[in-house]
Amino acid sequence: MLPYFPFAKGFDLKMGTSPLRDEFCVAECDKHYLHEVSLKRKMLTENPEWYFLANPNTSLAQWEALDLILTGLAKNYPQHFQLSKEGNLWNWKNFLLNETHTFVWGDSNTLPFQPLEWVGRQVQEDLILLNADLIVVAGQLCFPSGWSLSDKMNQHFIKVHAPLPQITDNMIQSANKLLERIPAHKPVVRNNWGFRVCDWLDLSTRQSEAYRKLLQETASSLQIEDVGEKVFVRVEHQTLSRLPQSNHILFTIHTYQSKLKDEVTDSQRAK
Repeated sequence: MLPYFPFAKGFDLKMGTSPLRDEFCVAECDKHYLHEVSLKRKMLTENPEWYFLANPNTSLAQWEALDLILTGLAKNYPQHFQLSKEGNLWNWKNFLLNETHTFVWGDSNTLPFQPLEWVGRQVQEDLILLNADLIVVAGQLCFPSGWSLSDKMNQHFIKVHAPLPQITDNMIQSANKLLERIPAHKPVVRNNWGFRVCDWLDLSTRQSEAYRKLLQETASSLQIEDVGEKVFVRVEHQTLSRLPQSNHILFTIHTYQSKLKDEVTDSQRAK
């Protein structure tokens, strides 16, 4: 079942954030790790410019994001990851992937990719960087739901969510104020949710036509007894962290999904 079940007693238009219990919990590792990381790497190899973009002046923020993510993984999953630091010389061991990487923190020439893209290949999360003005300046986005990085680069946070119904204006304005006020080392977390008729992780705009076709086909033939099998609950577990040196914000998105039938085996969830 889903590790996060974001349904409340009633629907409201609040952003629904809460403090993250530990700033080093921005990345999570679960039983889908090998499959999802392998899929991300395949996508990044085949279509690198579609799934990763970064402005030239984002190097420091990328390195800060790498630091936060690797430190957290090594702290929270020592059976899978190990990080050792001797000054700026870092050694990273990923036991799940059977990989070892040695690099100099701050020197991008010591990594095979830009820091954000490289660390994104170590985690299941999508990673987005917003600058101090809340402009999208970098990202690795492989598993979005209905959007793409190229459409949102160099846009303000509010425009990233456009177009939305007018009724959500207050929520977006509140979210904007929240992002402006996030202090360093005090990240926040929220969970988003929706229903889908497939378990595709990549629902970016390049998949929109195929998904619309699948949706029409599924909807036209869907029977009551098939709903639990054919409808998926999709949850985005999102974190927002202020990076202290660059003053950028790291936005992480971990996508979880489950067949509806598996969620309703729990009577409370079914209710």
